[in-house]
Amino acid sequence: MNFQPLKDFMDGYLPMLGVPGTDIAIYKDHEEIFRYQSGYDSIRFGTPVNPNALYHMYSCTKVATCVAATQLIERGEILASDPVYAYFPEYADIKVKHRLPDGTEEIRPAEKTLTVEHLLTMTGGLDYDINRPALQKVIKDTDGRAPTLDVVRALAKDPFIFEPGTRYQYSLCLDVVGGLVELVSGMTLGDYFKANIFDPLGMIETSFGLDDEKLARMATQYQYDPNTGSAVEISKEHNSFNFGTEYHSGGAGLISSVRDQILFADALSNHGIGKSGNRILSKAGVELMSANHLPSEILTNFVKGTMAQAIGYGYGYGVRTNLYPAMGGNLSPVGEFGWDGARGSYFSCDPKNRVAIFYAEHMGGLHPIILPRLRNVIYSCLDL
Repeated sequence: MNFQPLKDFMDGYLPMLGVPGTDIAIYKDHEEIFRYQSGYDSIRFGTPVNPNALYHMYSCTKVATCVAATQLIERGEILASDPVYAYFPEYADIKVKHRLPDGTEEIRPAEKTLTVEHLLTMTGGLDYDINRPALQKVIKDTDGRAPTLDVVRALAKDPFIFEPGTRYQYSLCLDVVGGLVELVSGMTLGDYFKANIFDPLGMIETSFGLDDEKLARMATQYQYDPNTGSAVEISKEHNSFNFGTEYHSGGAGLISSVRDQILFADALSNHGIGKSGNRILSKAGVELMSANHLPSEILTNFVKGTMAQAIGYGYGYGVRTNLYPAMGGNLSPVGEFGWDGARGSYFSCDPKNRVAIFYAEHMGGLHPIILPRLRNVIYSCLDL
């Protein structure tokens, strides 16, 4: 295998776009076949990328949440077809916004029942409005603690933006799934992850919450400025989706490392069995999670909503899944799946070839440009 084209991409093309620094790990059959850092952690101080750095995972967190939910399905503790109100009665009487022909808006009782499947596939009718009144009230009423289950129950109070199961909309749906995992397991989401995913795989650097020790290892965080095409440094602590000190966001809250995330991706690429030899999902469970669950009329909506990196892909439980490689000019095979995070991290699993990829970046903002190219450069280097 010749990874020089990937090194050239990371050393040349990405800095040209304004990406400060990157780190990548690639595994095949539980063994590392490539690891490389490029660029700077801190532009101000000229310090190189630290291979031991921690990163906000943002939406890469969703993969762990959906693995947890699939584990509960495997154990018979939940069904995807279950109504959400069976667990959270607050969701029995949700309201939905309807746009009338004259352009006005009307709020009506939902005609369709919200199910666990709707949450797992982002077709529930929620959005990503983190300023919604009910959420902000929970934060205020709990003095900034915002316990996970309190937040999840509050999300049912504000009107949904469409009838469950009728559209795809990236949203807080998987935060609700995180609450479901807490409710059914009787554990906090972080404790559930640790006991059922992280510890079995040897992931010792992944958790919710940012203390002084983690902050010292946190990679410098940036915001992409489209007007200047450059990276603007922001606080390392900043994550708008951590609503409170007791909130575990199943959609965007984890902090982790490249070392840990490649172990996770490797397990899913090997049909649920990790490098440690421990199994976190059955082969059938991985296949269920990574299958396309969107009908054709909603699949079009998904591709439009996620832009270039989703062309040729469908959507499973919290992950994109490659359906038609030729449609998107994808070099990865049918069945390759994963997701990415707001600051640019990229998680990819390829069960066909047992290849796992985790790419870390702490800027984001250029997903449609970078991620399809990154995927193709990687696969051009693999001798499969």
